[in-house]
Amino acid sequence: MIVAWIPGAKGLAKSEVVGSAIPSEAIWIDCIDITPEEEKILEAALHLDMPTRAEMQEIEASSRLYREGGAVYMTATMLVKTETEQPEGTPVTFILSRSCLVTLRYSEPWSFRTFSARAGKSDANTAELVFISLLETTVERLADMLELVSLELERIQQQIFRRKGVSADLDLERVLYKIGHCGNIIGKIRESLVDKNRLLHFSESASTEWCPEGRSRIRGVLNDITSLTDHASYTAGKIAFLLDATLGLINNHLNQQMKRMTMVMLAVLWPALVSGFFAMNVALPFPAEKSWPFYLCLTLAFGPLLGGGMWWYRQQRRKRHH
Repeated sequence: MIVAWIPGAKGLAKSEVVGSAIPSEAIWIDCIDITPEEEKILEAALHLDMPTRAEMQEIEASSRLYREGGAVYMTATMLVKTETEQPEGTPVTFILSRSCLVTLRYSEPWSFRTFSARAGKSDANTAELVFISLLETTVERLADMLELVSLELERIQQQIFRRKGVSADLDLERVLYKIGHCGNIIGKIRESLVDKNRLLHFSESASTEWCPEGRSRIRGVLNDITSLTDHASYTAGKIAFLLDATLGLINNHLNQQMKRMTMVMLAVLWPALVSGFFAMNVALPFPAEKSWPFYLCLTLAFGPLLGGGMWWYRQQRRKRHH
């Protein structure tokens, strides 16, 4: 599908292209999952060489950022499914010429959907301003995603480091999954920020006819990217810290369980040891006129257990009071 955006009195007007009639006054032509026939129509009407889907997925900088025939070709990795816990990257190609911006994509990034909804009231009346507006919307979405991750990490931190009842109602395995999801999203955000930073620097140097407003807005987006990159690095460090803390809690819980099992084993082995000693060294049954061996056996078998139980109870009460 090919959609042409034409400047109007209050913003951009949307016009779907039917056949080969591409409006000459269009400043933004959005190509969504185009067919080979539509690709030939675009190349004939705009005198541009449209990259194939395989070429868009190249990772070399020379294949993603270059000039050809008076136009600047820039392929960026945009995030889709940003409303979910598993965002994905998809290539989007920007072809910027003096009079028109052509975007070639095979998915629906959040920034395109949002800017298309705002285009009717947008002040972007040139191709370069449309290009900058799309990148501003993209960076805005990355900032929102980074804020959501920070809020999620704050909730996880409060759950991990609250003082009482941690082991009772905190599912540490679920916490690990949440931290992993946050780490995955932060990784995608950092990759996207680096990609947009490289794309903007290339567009600024490759296009020598930027208007003053365009250059000013590019510098503003680059400053935003720098700030977000620093914040993403801090968030990545916090994720590593919470991951270490969660693994430490899991290890501590395992140690506590092993400690309880050891105490139970000792509690079972001690009476067995005492009864075995008396069974091998004392004639049974005990004489009726001499009951003290029986009581001695009971005291040795269960006295230490009672003393240990009282000591453990006092320790638990002391922990609750503190």
